[in-house]
Amino acid sequence: MNEQKNLYLAIGISIAIIIFFQILLPTQPIQSPPLEENEILEPASSIDEQSNKLVEEIQPREDVINKTKRVSFKNSSLTGSINLKGAIIDDLILSKYKTSLNPESDNIHLLLPDGTTNPYYIETGWKELKNTNIDLPNIETQWKSDSLNLTPSNPVTLTWTNNQNIIFKVKYSIDEEYMFSITQEIINNSQNSVEVFPYRLIKRINTPDTINFFILHEGLISLLNDELLEKKYDDIAEDCTSSLQTKKSFCDNKSKGGWLGFTDKYWMSALIPEPDQSINVNYRHGNNGRDSYRAGYVGQIYNILPNDNLSYGGKLFVGAKKLDVLSTYDEKLSIPRFTDAIDWGWFSFLTKPVSYAINWFYGYSGNFGLAIIAFTILMRLILFPLAQASFKSMAKMKKLQPDMQRLKETYPNDRQKMQQELMALYKREGANPVAGCLPILVQIPIFFSLYKVLFVTIEMYHAPFYGWIHDLSAPDPLGLMTLFGLIQWNVPPLLSIIDIGILPIFMGFTMWLQQKLNPAPADPTQARIFALLPFVFTFVLAGFAAGLVLYWSVNNILSIAQQWFIQRRILAKNG
Repeated sequence: MNEQKNLYLAIGISIAIIIFFQILLPTQPIQSPPLEENEILEPASSIDEQSNKLVEEIQPREDVINKTKRVSFKNSSLTGSINLKGAIIDDLILSKYKTSLNPESDNIHLLLPDGTTNPYYIETGWKELKNTNIDLPNIETQWKSDSLNLTPSNPVTLTWTNNQNIIFKVKYSIDEEYMFSITQEIINNSQNSVEVFPYRLIKRINTPDTINFFILHEGLISLLNDELLEKKYDDIAEDCTSSLQTKKSFCDNKSKGGWLGFTDKYWMSALIPEPDQSINVNYRHGNNGRDSYRAGYVGQIYNILPNDNLSYGGKLFVGAKKLDVLSTYDEKLSIPRFTDAIDWGWFSFLTKPVSYAINWFYGYSGNFGLAIIAFTILMRLILFPLAQASFKSMAKMKKLQPDMQRLKETYPNDRQKMQQELMALYKREGANPVAGCLPILVQIPIFFSLYKVLFVTIEMYHAPFYGWIHDLSAPDPLGLMTLFGLIQWNVPPLLSIIDIGILPIFMGFTMWLQQKLNPAPADPTQARIFALLPFVFTFVLAGFAAGLVLYWSVNNILSIAQQWFIQRRILAKNG
Protein backbone atom coordinates (compact mmCIF):
# COMPACT_ATOMS: atom_id res chain seq x y z
CA MET A 1 0.00 0.00 0.00
CA ASN A 2 2.82 2.40 0.86
CA GLU A 3 4.54 1.64 -2.43
CA GLN A 4 1.32 2.45 -4.27
CA LYS A 5 1.04 5.75 -2.39
CA ASN A 6 4.64 6.65 -3.14
CA LEU A 7 4.17 5.98 -6.84
CA TYR A 8 1.06 8.12 -6.97
CA LEU A 9 2.94 10.81 -5.02
CA ALA A 10 5.73 10.80 -7.59
CA ILE A 11 3.20 10.99 -10.44
CA GLY A 12 1.35 13.81 -8.68
CA ILE A 13 4.56 15.78 -8.15
CA SER A 14 5.52 15.41 -11.82
CA ILE A 15 2.09 16.47 -13.06
CA ALA A 16 2.11 19.42 -10.62
CA ILE A 17 5.48 20.53 -12.00
CA ILE A 18 4.14 20.36 -15.55
CA ILE A 19 0.97 22.31 -14.77
CA PHE A 20 2.89 24.81 -12.63
CA PHE A 21 5.37 25.69 -15.34
CA GLN A 22 2.73 25.71 -18.08
CA ILE A 23 1.07 28.46 -16.07
CA LEU A 24 4.44 30.17 -15.63
CA LEU A 25 5.26 30.19 -19.35
CA PRO A 26 4.82 33.79 -20.49
CA THR A 27 2.49 34.39 -23.39
CA GLN A 28 2.98 37.18 -25.86
CA PRO A 29 1.41 40.32 -24.39
CA ILE A 30 -1.51 41.87 -26.19
CA GLN A 31 -0.03 45.17 -27.22
CA SER A 32 -2.04 48.33 -27.53
CA PRO A 33 -2.02 49.77 -31.03
CA PRO A 34 0.60 52.52 -31.35
CA LEU A 35 -0.52 56.10 -31.77
CA GLU A 36 -0.42 57.25 -35.36
CA GLU A 37 1.63 60.18 -36.51
CA ASN A 38 -0.28 63.47 -36.70
CA GLU A 39 -2.58 62.35 -33.86
CA ILE A 40 -3.50 65.29 -31.64
CA LEU A 41 -2.10 65.37 -28.12
CA GLU A 42 -1.41 67.84 -25.35
CA PRO A 43 2.14 68.77 -24.35
CA ALA A 44 3.77 67.69 -21.12
CA SER A 45 3.11 69.63 -17.97
CA SER A 46 5.21 70.36 -14.91
CA ILE A 47 4.90 68.97 -11.41
CA ASP A 48 1.64 70.81 -10.79
CA GLU A 49 -0.03 68.99 -13.70
CA GLN A 50 -1.29 72.25 -15.25
CA SER A 51 -1.39 71.76 -19.00
CA ASN A 52 -1.05 74.77 -21.26
CA LYS A 53 -3.47 73.26 -23.78
CA LEU A 54 -1.22 73.78 -26.80
CA VAL A 55 -1.59 71.19 -29.55
CA GLU A 56 1.20 69.20 -31.12
CA GLU A 57 1.44 66.36 -33.60
CA ILE A 58 3.11 63.06 -32.87
CA GLN A 59 6.31 62.91 -34.89
CA PRO A 60 9.35 60.64 -35.25
CA ARG A 61 12.00 61.08 -32.58
CA GLU A 62 14.54 62.56 -35.01
CA ASP A 63 12.13 65.30 -36.12
CA VAL A 64 11.39 66.33 -32.53
CA ILE A 65 15.08 66.29 -31.58
CA ASN A 66 16.11 68.41 -34.55
CA LYS A 67 13.61 71.15 -33.70
CA THR A 68 15.22 72.03 -30.36
CA LYS A 69 18.60 73.22 -29.17
CA ARG A 70 20.32 70.51 -27.17
CA VAL A 71 23.37 69.45 -25.19
CA SER A 72 24.62 66.06 -26.31
CA PHE A 73 25.96 63.50 -23.84
CA LYS A 74 27.94 60.33 -24.41
CA ASN A 75 29.87 57.74 -22.42
CA SER A 76 30.66 54.07 -22.90
CA SER A 77 27.06 53.06 -22.10
CA LEU A 78 24.80 55.94 -23.14
CA THR A 79 24.19 58.49 -25.84
CA GLY A 80 21.52 61.15 -25.88
CA SER A 81 20.80 64.80 -25.29
CA ILE A 82 19.35 67.34 -22.87
CA ASN A 83 16.70 69.70 -24.20
CA LEU A 84 17.74 73.30 -23.53
CA LYS A 85 14.06 74.17 -23.55
CA GLY A 86 13.08 73.27 -20.01
CA ALA A 87 16.44 71.63 -19.14
CA ILE A 88 14.76 68.23 -19.61
CA ILE A 89 16.61 64.94 -20.11
CA ASP A 90 14.32 63.42 -22.72
CA ASP A 91 16.58 61.63 -25.16
CA LEU A 92 18.60 58.60 -24.05
CA ILE A 93 19.83 55.57 -25.96
CA LEU A 94 21.52 52.48 -24.48
CA SER A 95 24.66 51.97 -26.58
CA LYS A 96 25.30 48.37 -25.51
CA TYR A 97 21.81 46.93 -26.05
CA LYS A 98 19.77 46.38 -29.20
CA THR A 99 16.12 45.54 -29.71
CA SER A 100 16.99 42.18 -31.33
CA LEU A 101 19.90 39.92 -32.27
CA ASN A 102 19.96 41.45 -35.76
CA PRO A 103 23.15 43.57 -35.94
CA GLU A 104 21.21 46.14 -37.97
CA SER A 105 18.50 46.55 -35.33
CA ASP A 106 18.15 49.78 -33.36
CA ASN A 107 19.63 50.36 -29.96
CA ILE A 108 17.23 50.59 -27.04
CA HIS A 109 15.65 54.07 -26.86
CA LEU A 110 14.85 54.46 -23.18
CA LEU A 111 13.94 58.16 -22.86
CA LEU A 112 11.91 59.93 -25.55
CA PRO A 113 10.87 63.60 -25.90
CA ASP A 114 7.34 64.92 -25.73
CA GLY A 115 5.85 64.95 -29.20
CA THR A 116 6.80 61.33 -29.87
CA THR A 117 4.59 58.27 -29.42
CA ASN A 118 5.53 57.43 -25.81
CA PRO A 119 7.28 60.37 -24.10
CA TYR A 120 9.46 59.48 -21.13
CA TYR A 121 11.66 62.12 -19.54
CA ILE A 122 13.22 63.63 -16.40
CA GLU A 123 12.46 67.16 -15.23
CA THR A 124 14.01 69.31 -12.50
CA GLY A 125 12.95 72.72 -11.26
CA TRP A 126 11.85 75.06 -8.50
CA LYS A 127 8.45 75.96 -7.06
CA GLU A 128 7.13 78.64 -4.71
CA LEU A 129 5.09 77.83 -1.65
CA LYS A 130 3.19 81.10 -2.14
CA ASN A 131 3.01 83.54 -5.00
CA THR A 132 5.69 86.23 -4.56
CA ASN A 133 5.92 87.24 -8.24
CA ILE A 134 9.34 85.67 -8.64
CA ASP A 135 10.04 84.43 -12.14
CA LEU A 136 11.00 80.75 -11.90
CA PRO A 137 12.24 78.59 -14.74
CA ASN A 138 9.68 76.16 -16.21
CA ILE A 139 9.39 73.74 -19.09
CA GLU A 140 9.19 76.64 -21.55
CA THR A 141 12.40 78.29 -20.32
CA GLN A 142 15.25 78.47 -22.84
CA TRP A 143 18.52 77.76 -21.01
CA LYS A 144 22.07 78.59 -22.07
CA SER A 145 24.89 76.07 -21.77
CA ASP A 146 28.60 76.53 -21.22
CA SER A 147 29.24 73.48 -23.44
CA LEU A 148 27.30 71.44 -25.98
CA ASN A 149 28.91 68.12 -25.04
CA LEU A 150 28.53 66.33 -21.72
CA THR A 151 31.05 63.53 -21.13
CA PRO A 152 32.55 61.85 -18.05
CA SER A 153 35.46 64.28 -18.28
CA ASN A 154 33.43 67.35 -19.20
CA PRO A 155 30.53 68.45 -16.91
CA VAL A 156 28.01 70.91 -18.29
CA THR A 157 26.25 73.86 -16.61
CA LEU A 158 22.98 75.35 -17.87
CA THR A 159 22.19 78.94 -16.86
CA TRP A 160 19.12 81.18 -16.93
CA THR A 161 18.68 84.63 -15.37
CA ASN A 162 15.23 86.05 -14.61
CA ASN A 163 14.06 89.67 -14.65
CA GLN A 164 14.88 90.08 -10.94
CA ASN A 165 18.56 89.25 -11.66
CA ILE A 166 18.28 85.88 -9.91
CA ILE A 167 20.54 83.33 -11.59
CA PHE A 168 19.44 79.70 -11.89
CA LYS A 169 21.90 76.99 -12.79
CA VAL A 170 21.68 73.24 -13.41
CA LYS A 171 24.98 71.36 -13.39
CA TYR A 172 25.20 67.91 -14.98
CA SER A 173 27.93 65.32 -14.77
CA ILE A 174 27.92 61.70 -15.91
CA ASP A 175 29.98 58.60 -15.18
CA GLU A 176 30.91 55.77 -17.57
CA GLU A 177 27.80 53.73 -16.81
CA TYR A 178 24.27 55.02 -16.10
CA MET A 179 24.55 57.62 -13.33
CA PHE A 180 24.01 61.37 -13.68
CA SER A 181 24.80 63.86 -10.92
CA ILE A 182 22.52 66.90 -11.01
CA THR A 183 22.98 70.05 -8.94
CA GLN A 184 20.40 72.84 -8.99
CA GLU A 185 21.77 76.22 -7.92
CA ILE A 186 20.22 79.61 -7.19
CA ILE A 187 22.30 82.80 -6.93
CA ASN A 188 20.13 85.55 -5.49
CA ASN A 189 21.38 88.87 -6.84
CA SER A 190 18.05 90.57 -6.19
CA GLN A 191 17.06 92.84 -3.29
CA ASN A 192 14.48 90.40 -1.94
CA SER A 193 14.52 87.05 -0.25
CA VAL A 194 13.55 84.03 -2.33
CA GLU A 195 11.47 81.29 -0.69
CA VAL A 196 11.33 78.20 -2.91
CA PHE A 197 11.64 74.42 -2.85
CA PRO A 198 13.27 72.14 -5.45
CA TYR A 199 11.49 69.33 -7.27
CA ARG A 200 12.56 66.44 -9.45
CA LEU A 201 10.30 64.08 -11.36
CA ILE A 202 10.20 61.25 -13.86
CA LYS A 203 7.26 61.29 -16.23
CA ARG A 204 5.89 58.64 -18.60
CA ILE A 205 3.14 59.64 -20.98
CA ASN A 206 0.86 56.89 -22.33
CA THR A 207 0.81 53.53 -20.59
CA PRO A 208 3.87 51.57 -21.77
CA ASP A 209 3.54 48.07 -23.19
CA THR A 210 4.40 45.54 -20.50
CA ILE A 211 4.81 41.79 -20.48
CA ASN A 212 2.07 41.61 -17.83
CA PHE A 213 3.49 38.45 -16.31
CA PHE A 214 2.90 37.77 -12.65
CA ILE A 215 6.49 36.81 -11.76
CA LEU A 216 7.80 40.10 -13.18
CA HIS A 217 7.16 43.61 -11.86
CA GLU A 218 6.97 46.51 -14.31
CA GLY A 219 5.90 49.94 -13.16
CA LEU A 220 6.56 52.14 -10.14
CA ILE A 221 9.40 51.10 -7.83
CA SER A 222 10.93 52.80 -4.81
CA LEU A 223 12.98 52.17 -1.71
CA LEU A 224 11.94 54.65 0.97
CA ASN A 225 12.46 54.26 4.71
CA ASP A 226 13.99 50.85 3.94
CA GLU A 227 10.70 49.62 2.47
CA LEU A 228 10.55 48.39 -1.12
CA LEU A 229 7.40 49.50 -2.95
CA GLU A 230 6.28 48.01 -6.27
CA LYS A 231 3.10 49.20 -7.97
CA LYS A 232 1.89 48.52 -11.48
CA TYR A 233 0.62 51.27 -13.76
CA ASP A 234 -3.02 50.35 -13.23
CA ASP A 235 -2.46 50.64 -9.46
CA ILE A 236 -1.23 54.22 -9.90
CA ALA A 237 -4.17 55.01 -12.19
CA GLU A 238 -6.64 53.53 -9.73
CA ASP A 239 -5.19 54.89 -6.48
CA CYS A 240 -3.19 58.04 -7.32
CA THR A 241 -5.16 59.88 -10.00
CA SER A 242 -4.90 63.63 -9.40
CA SER A 243 -8.68 64.12 -9.46
CA LEU A 244 -9.28 61.70 -6.57
CA GLN A 245 -10.29 63.36 -3.34
CA THR A 246 -8.84 60.51 -1.26
CA LYS A 247 -5.75 58.76 -2.51
CA LYS A 248 -4.07 55.63 -1.17
CA SER A 249 -1.39 56.21 1.45
CA PHE A 250 1.46 55.08 -0.80
CA CYS A 251 0.74 57.96 -3.23
CA ASP A 252 2.35 60.43 -0.81
CA ASN A 253 5.26 59.65 1.45
CA LYS A 254 8.13 61.18 3.38
CA SER A 255 11.64 59.84 3.50
CA LYS A 256 15.26 60.65 4.15
CA GLY A 257 17.28 59.52 1.15
CA GLY A 258 16.25 56.39 -0.74
CA TRP A 259 15.35 56.16 -4.44
CA LEU A 260 12.27 56.05 -6.66
CA GLY A 261 11.32 55.70 -10.30
CA PHE A 262 9.97 53.39 -12.98
CA THR A 263 11.22 49.95 -13.89
CA ASP A 264 10.86 47.82 -16.98
CA LYS A 265 12.02 44.22 -17.30
CA TYR A 266 15.66 45.13 -17.91
CA TRP A 267 15.77 48.95 -17.67
CA MET A 268 15.06 51.52 -15.00
CA SER A 269 14.99 55.25 -14.34
CA ALA A 270 15.41 56.30 -10.71
CA LEU A 271 15.77 59.58 -8.85
CA ILE A 272 18.26 59.35 -5.99
CA PRO A 273 18.30 62.19 -3.42
CA GLU A 274 21.33 62.67 -1.23
CA PRO A 275 21.28 60.29 1.78
CA ASP A 276 20.77 63.14 4.28
CA GLN A 277 18.02 64.92 2.30
CA SER A 278 14.50 64.92 3.73
CA ILE A 279 12.03 64.66 0.87
CA ASN A 280 8.30 64.55 0.24
CA VAL A 281 7.53 61.91 -2.38
CA ASN A 282 4.44 61.68 -4.53
CA TYR A 283 3.22 59.42 -7.31
CA ARG A 284 0.48 60.62 -9.62
CA HIS A 285 -1.63 59.63 -12.59
CA GLY A 286 -3.33 62.15 -14.82
CA ASN A 287 -5.27 62.16 -18.06
CA ASN A 288 -5.66 65.20 -20.27
CA GLY A 289 -6.42 63.20 -23.38
CA ARG A 290 -3.62 60.73 -22.66
CA ASP A 291 -2.49 58.88 -19.57
CA SER A 292 0.53 60.20 -17.72
CA TYR A 293 2.40 58.69 -14.78
CA ARG A 294 4.70 60.63 -12.51
CA ALA A 295 7.15 59.68 -9.78
CA GLY A 296 8.81 62.62 -8.10
CA TYR A 297 9.88 64.33 -4.94
CA VAL A 298 10.29 67.83 -3.52
CA GLY A 299 12.90 69.05 -1.10
CA GLN A 300 12.46 71.28 1.91
CA ILE A 301 11.59 74.96 1.65
CA TYR A 302 14.64 77.23 1.43
CA ASN A 303 14.76 80.95 2.20
CA ILE A 304 17.57 82.45 0.13
CA LEU A 305 18.56 85.92 1.31
CA PRO A 306 19.78 88.70 -1.02
CA ASN A 307 23.35 88.13 -2.25
CA ASP A 308 23.21 84.54 -1.04
CA ASN A 309 23.13 81.28 -2.97
CA LEU A 310 21.92 77.71 -2.60
CA SER A 311 22.96 74.39 -4.15
CA TYR A 312 20.75 71.29 -4.16
CA GLY A 313 22.29 68.00 -5.28
CA GLY A 314 21.11 64.54 -6.16
CA LYS A 315 21.57 61.78 -8.68
CA LEU A 316 19.70 60.12 -11.50
CA PHE A 317 20.07 56.54 -12.70
CA VAL A 318 18.85 55.75 -16.22
CA GLY A 319 19.94 52.48 -17.78
CA ALA A 320 20.28 48.72 -17.59
CA LYS A 321 19.78 46.91 -14.28
CA LYS A 322 23.12 45.08 -14.35
CA LEU A 323 23.85 43.39 -11.05
CA ASP A 324 27.51 44.39 -10.85
CA VAL A 325 26.71 48.01 -11.74
CA LEU A 326 23.92 48.27 -9.16
CA SER A 327 26.15 46.62 -6.55
CA THR A 328 28.93 49.14 -7.22
CA TYR A 329 26.54 52.07 -6.87
CA ASP A 330 25.14 50.55 -3.69
CA GLU A 331 28.60 50.35 -2.14
CA LYS A 332 30.33 53.46 -3.47
CA LEU A 333 27.40 55.91 -3.48
CA SER A 334 25.60 54.54 -0.41
CA ILE A 335 22.39 53.91 -2.32
CA PRO A 336 20.41 51.58 -0.05
CA ARG A 337 19.43 48.15 -1.44
CA PHE A 338 19.93 49.31 -5.00
CA THR A 339 20.27 45.72 -6.22
CA ASP A 340 16.61 45.23 -5.22
CA ALA A 341 15.75 47.14 -8.38
CA ILE A 342 16.05 43.68 -9.94
CA ASP A 343 12.84 41.75 -9.35
CA TRP A 344 14.19 38.87 -7.27
CA GLY A 345 10.69 37.85 -6.23
CA TRP A 346 9.47 36.21 -3.04
CA PHE A 347 12.31 33.69 -3.07
CA SER A 348 15.09 36.28 -3.15
CA PHE A 349 17.02 34.20 -0.60
CA LEU A 350 17.46 31.70 -3.48
CA THR A 351 17.39 33.83 -6.63
CA LYS A 352 20.04 36.28 -5.41
CA PRO A 353 22.65 33.60 -4.59
CA VAL A 354 21.89 31.85 -7.90
CA SER A 355 22.50 35.09 -9.81
CA TYR A 356 25.68 35.93 -7.90
CA ALA A 357 27.02 32.40 -8.41
CA ILE A 358 26.39 32.40 -12.17
CA ASN A 359 27.97 35.85 -12.53
CA TRP A 360 30.97 34.68 -10.51
CA PHE A 361 31.46 31.69 -12.81
CA TYR A 362 31.00 33.96 -15.82
CA GLY A 363 33.87 36.11 -14.58
CA TYR A 364 36.17 33.11 -15.03
CA SER A 365 34.63 31.42 -18.07
CA GLY A 366 33.58 34.43 -20.15
CA ASN A 367 30.47 32.59 -21.35
CA PHE A 368 27.15 32.38 -19.52
CA GLY A 369 26.45 28.92 -20.94
CA LEU A 370 29.65 27.63 -19.37
CA ALA A 371 28.74 29.51 -16.19
CA ILE A 372 25.39 27.67 -16.07
CA ILE A 373 27.17 24.34 -16.55
CA ALA A 374 29.60 25.20 -13.74
CA PHE A 375 26.67 26.22 -11.54
CA THR A 376 24.95 22.90 -12.30
CA ILE A 377 28.07 21.00 -11.26
CA LEU A 378 28.22 23.06 -8.05
CA MET A 379 24.60 22.17 -7.26
CA ARG A 380 25.33 18.50 -7.88
CA LEU A 381 28.26 18.67 -5.45
CA ILE A 382 26.14 20.38 -2.80
CA LEU A 383 23.34 17.84 -3.21
CA PHE A 384 25.73 14.91 -3.63
CA PRO A 385 25.02 13.24 -0.24
CA LEU A 386 21.27 13.40 -0.79
CA ALA A 387 21.53 12.15 -4.38
CA GLN A 388 23.97 9.44 -3.32
CA ALA A 389 21.56 8.08 -0.72
CA SER A 390 18.68 8.31 -3.17
CA PHE A 391 20.46 6.55 -6.01
CA LYS A 392 21.68 3.81 -3.68
CA SER A 393 18.12 3.22 -2.57
CA MET A 394 16.88 3.16 -6.16
CA ALA A 395 19.65 0.76 -7.15
CA LYS A 396 18.62 -1.54 -4.32
CA MET A 397 14.99 -1.23 -5.39
CA LYS A 398 15.99 -2.25 -8.91
CA LYS A 399 17.92 -5.24 -7.57
CA LEU A 400 14.89 -6.25 -5.49
CA GLN A 401 12.46 -6.21 -8.39
CA PRO A 402 12.53 -10.03 -8.89
CA ASP A 403 11.82 -10.52 -5.16
CA MET A 404 9.01 -7.94 -5.27
CA GLN A 405 7.46 -9.66 -8.27
CA ARG A 406 7.69 -13.03 -6.51
CA LEU A 407 5.84 -11.61 -3.48
CA LYS A 408 3.05 -10.32 -5.69
CA GLU A 409 2.71 -13.72 -7.28
CA THR A 410 2.82 -15.42 -3.87
CA TYR A 411 0.09 -13.24 -2.36
CA PRO A 412 -2.14 -12.28 -5.33
CA ASN A 413 -5.30 -12.02 -3.21
CA ASP A 414 -3.86 -10.84 0.10
CA ARG A 415 -2.60 -7.28 -0.40
CA GLN A 416 -2.13 -6.67 3.32
CA LYS A 417 0.17 -9.67 3.67
CA MET A 418 2.02 -8.69 0.51
CA GLN A 419 2.60 -5.17 1.87
CA GLN A 420 3.87 -6.56 5.15
CA GLU A 421 6.34 -8.80 3.34
CA LEU A 422 7.40 -5.90 1.10
CA MET A 423 8.07 -3.68 4.12
CA ALA A 424 10.08 -6.46 5.70
CA LEU A 425 12.05 -6.88 2.47
CA TYR A 426 12.78 -3.12 2.27
CA LYS A 427 13.90 -3.07 5.89
CA ARG A 428 16.10 -6.14 5.52
CA GLU A 429 17.83 -4.80 2.38
CA GLY A 430 17.97 -1.15 3.50
CA ALA A 431 15.85 0.12 0.58
CA ASN A 432 13.63 3.20 0.79
CA PRO A 433 11.00 3.64 -1.96
CA VAL A 434 10.49 7.32 -1.03
CA ALA A 435 14.17 8.26 -1.40
CA GLY A 436 13.88 8.66 -5.16
CA CYS A 437 11.50 11.60 -4.74
CA LEU A 438 13.77 13.65 -2.47
CA PRO A 439 16.25 14.93 -5.11
CA ILE A 440 13.32 16.00 -7.29
CA LEU A 441 11.75 17.93 -4.43
CA VAL A 442 15.04 19.71 -3.72
CA GLN A 443 15.60 20.47 -7.42
CA ILE A 444 12.24 22.25 -7.84
CA PRO A 445 13.16 25.47 -5.94
CA ILE A 446 16.61 25.54 -7.60
CA PHE A 447 14.99 25.08 -11.02
CA PHE A 448 12.47 27.85 -10.37
CA SER A 449 15.17 30.20 -9.02
CA LEU A 450 17.28 29.69 -12.13
CA TYR A 451 14.18 30.24 -14.27
CA LYS A 452 13.54 33.51 -12.45
CA VAL A 453 17.16 34.63 -12.83
CA LEU A 454 17.14 33.86 -16.55
CA PHE A 455 13.87 35.70 -16.97
CA VAL A 456 14.50 38.94 -15.06
CA THR A 457 18.26 39.60 -15.12
CA ILE A 458 19.84 41.41 -18.03
CA GLU A 459 23.17 39.59 -17.88
CA MET A 460 21.89 36.82 -20.15
CA TYR A 461 19.89 39.13 -22.43
CA HIS A 462 21.17 38.21 -25.91
CA ALA A 463 24.02 36.27 -24.24
CA PRO A 464 25.31 33.57 -26.64
CA PHE A 465 26.42 30.03 -25.87
CA TYR A 466 27.93 28.05 -28.73
CA GLY A 467 26.67 26.93 -32.12
CA TRP A 468 23.07 27.86 -32.80
CA ILE A 469 22.30 29.20 -29.29
CA HIS A 470 22.68 32.97 -29.66
CA ASP A 471 20.48 34.01 -26.72
CA LEU A 472 20.40 31.98 -23.51
CA SER A 473 17.39 33.96 -22.26
CA ALA A 474 15.26 32.86 -25.24
CA PRO A 475 14.03 29.39 -26.34
CA ASP A 476 16.11 27.23 -28.67
CA PRO A 477 15.64 28.88 -32.11
CA LEU A 478 16.04 25.72 -34.25
CA GLY A 479 12.79 23.78 -34.05
CA LEU A 480 11.05 20.88 -35.75
CA MET A 481 8.74 23.15 -37.75
CA THR A 482 11.69 24.81 -39.46
CA LEU A 483 13.53 21.49 -39.94
CA PHE A 484 16.03 22.78 -37.37
CA GLY A 485 16.80 25.93 -39.34
CA LEU A 486 16.90 24.44 -42.85
CA ILE A 487 13.80 26.39 -43.89
CA GLN A 488 12.88 29.91 -42.89
CA TRP A 489 9.26 30.80 -42.13
CA ASN A 490 7.22 32.27 -39.32
CA VAL A 491 5.78 29.36 -37.37
CA PRO A 492 2.07 30.03 -36.58
CA PRO A 493 1.25 30.28 -32.85
CA LEU A 494 -0.94 27.18 -33.06
CA LEU A 495 2.04 25.10 -34.24
CA SER A 496 4.58 26.59 -31.86
CA ILE A 497 3.82 23.93 -29.23
CA ILE A 498 5.36 21.26 -31.49
CA ASP A 499 8.22 23.49 -32.70
CA ILE A 500 10.66 21.72 -30.37
CA GLY A 501 14.31 22.71 -30.57
CA ILE A 502 17.46 20.61 -30.58
CA LEU A 503 18.37 21.32 -26.97
CA PRO A 504 14.93 20.36 -25.54
CA ILE A 505 15.01 17.13 -27.57
CA PHE A 506 18.42 16.33 -26.12
CA MET A 507 17.10 17.15 -22.64
CA GLY A 508 14.16 14.78 -23.19
CA PHE A 509 16.53 12.04 -24.31
CA THR A 510 18.68 12.40 -21.20
CA MET A 511 15.53 12.30 -19.05
CA TRP A 512 14.41 9.11 -20.81
CA LEU A 513 17.87 7.56 -20.38
CA GLN A 514 17.90 8.45 -16.68
CA GLN A 515 14.48 6.88 -16.30
CA LYS A 516 15.78 3.62 -17.76
CA LEU A 517 18.23 3.36 -14.89
CA ASN A 518 15.44 3.57 -12.32
CA PRO A 519 13.31 0.62 -11.25
CA ALA A 520 10.12 0.50 -13.30
CA PRO A 521 6.79 0.59 -11.44
CA ALA A 522 5.25 -2.82 -11.06
CA ASP A 523 1.84 -1.60 -12.14
CA PRO A 524 1.61 -1.43 -15.99
CA THR A 525 -0.56 1.72 -15.97
CA GLN A 526 1.87 3.53 -13.71
CA ALA A 527 4.77 2.36 -15.86
CA ARG A 528 3.12 3.82 -18.97
CA ILE A 529 2.50 7.15 -17.22
CA PHE A 530 6.12 7.36 -16.11
CA ALA A 531 7.29 6.45 -19.59
CA LEU A 532 5.38 9.44 -21.01
CA LEU A 533 6.95 12.00 -18.65
CA PRO A 534 10.17 12.57 -20.68
CA PHE A 535 8.08 13.38 -23.76
CA VAL A 536 5.75 15.66 -21.79
CA PHE A 537 8.67 17.52 -20.25
CA THR A 538 10.26 17.88 -23.68
CA PHE A 539 7.18 19.71 -24.96
CA VAL A 540 6.81 21.81 -21.81
CA LEU A 541 10.46 22.91 -21.59
CA ALA A 542 10.68 23.61 -25.33
CA GLY A 543 9.30 27.10 -24.69
CA PHE A 544 11.68 27.85 -21.82
CA ALA A 545 14.93 29.79 -22.00
CA ALA A 546 17.76 27.80 -23.56
CA GLY A 547 19.87 28.42 -20.45
CA LEU A 548 17.29 26.65 -18.30
CA VAL A 549 17.09 23.65 -20.65
CA LEU A 550 20.89 23.55 -20.67
CA TYR A 551 20.89 23.37 -16.86
CA TRP A 552 18.34 20.54 -16.83
CA SER A 553 20.22 18.61 -19.53
CA VAL A 554 23.58 18.84 -17.75
CA ASN A 555 21.91 17.95 -14.46
CA ASN A 556 20.43 14.82 -16.10
CA ILE A 557 23.81 13.82 -17.53
CA LEU A 558 25.50 14.14 -14.14
CA SER A 559 22.65 12.20 -12.51
CA ILE A 560 22.99 9.43 -15.10
CA ALA A 561 26.74 9.15 -14.50
CA GLN A 562 26.32 9.07 -10.71
CA GLN A 563 23.42 6.63 -10.89
CA TRP A 564 25.19 4.29 -13.33
CA PHE A 565 28.32 4.22 -11.15
CA ILE A 566 26.33 3.42 -7.99
CA GLN A 567 24.31 0.68 -9.68
CA ARG A 568 27.47 -0.93 -11.07
CA ARG A 569 28.98 -1.02 -7.58
CA ILE A 570 25.87 -2.46 -5.95
CA LEU A 571 25.32 -5.08 -8.65
CA ALA A 572 29.01 -6.04 -8.61
CA LYS A 573 28.94 -6.35 -4.81
CA ASN A 574 26.04 -8.77 -5.06
CA GLY A 575 27.24 -10.55 -8.19
